[in-house]
Amino acid sequence: MGQDFDAIVVGGGTMGTATARSLTERGRSVLLLERFEIGHPKGSSGGPTRIFRVAYHHPDYVRMARRALQEWRDLEGKAGETLLVTTGGLDVGAGGRETAEALEAAGERFEYLKPQAVRERWPALRFEPDAEIFLQEDGGVCMAERTVKAQARLAAEGGARILQNTKVERVTTNGDGVEVNTEGSTYRAPVAVIAAGPWAGDLLSDAGLPSRLVPSFEQVTYFALDEPSPLPTVIDWTVDPVQTPYVVPNPEEPGDFKVALHKSGPAVNPDERSFDPDPDRVARVTDYARGHFAPHRPTGATDTCLYTNTPDEDFVLDRRGPLVIGSPCSGHGFKFTPLVGRILADLATGERPPVPLERFASTRPTLAG
Repeated sequence: MGQDFDAIVVGGGTMGTATARSLTERGRSVLLLERFEIGHPKGSSGGPTRIFRVAYHHPDYVRMARRALQEWRDLEGKAGETLLVTTGGLDVGAGGRETAEALEAAGERFEYLKPQAVRERWPALRFEPDAEIFLQEDGGVCMAERTVKAQARLAAEGGARILQNTKVERVTTNGDGVEVNTEGSTYRAPVAVIAAGPWAGDLLSDAGLPSRLVPSFEQVTYFALDEPSPLPTVIDWTVDPVQTPYVVPNPEEPGDFKVALHKSGPAVNPDERSFDPDPDRVARVTDYARGHFAPHRPTGATDTCLYTNTPDEDFVLDRRGPLVIGSPCSGHGFKFTPLVGRILADLATGERPPVPLERFASTRPTLAG
């Protein structure tokens, strides 16, 4: 059975639902296909929170984050609920100097603080007396699961057809656009947006667009302060510049926070990976929390998730014929959710995206081969 739409979005995580919402706001008829359920924990969009930060290593990302913050506020207004909470964000260590330089180049404000000043504002934090720390006040927390569900709701209210538990078996292009095959059904549209997270690489390869998208197995571990108090987000460059620890509080549960090591897991097949946490990484973040927070306790919870990585850690936001590729990669994309949704919808409709996309091209040299 064939069914026609203006656009098909493959993947109902945060980027897919953001794209579907943006397309329906433009009056497009949209089909959103999700292989599991909206808000499931098997990919990259599950869990209660994600970090938001304007502080970035390159001015391009700083400017995008500033624009994304505006898009978040617009999304909150349309959803009628809080989706991003500002807490302030700390970068710790000399490794953050590149980020400070990028902030300065983009015209953003930030402030270096002495560890004692940090402790006066956030009494639960512990840093060495000579630690180099700067604060960017717009750092905060995205309410992740709530965001995905809000975007899906807005897309449905705008007329999108959302099919859950529907695995896409194949995407093929032809002179008229694309055909998307699921078990027992074929759907057609002039354009399809591939926003399938760790499953995107195989779909793109099957469609004749091989890409170097590599899923990896990641995890976060949760803790709770004995005496609850507000916390900022933290990125600590002093421990391991490659597998940098980062901290995300839950602003709706004062004193609750999670700690993770950036890009610390092995490459995996998303359909075969384990959901059991790596005990070594649990021990490492537990040691980190012990040395940097007032008395606290592990909650006993560790969530696993998947990154989708590129060799240069830049995103892939591009259009190749009737296929739009939406892969905000390498574990740092969630904070750009509503902006990426707008960009992918722009690419799908032929409108001009609000930011330059050259560094995110699918044909750039680091993705070749």
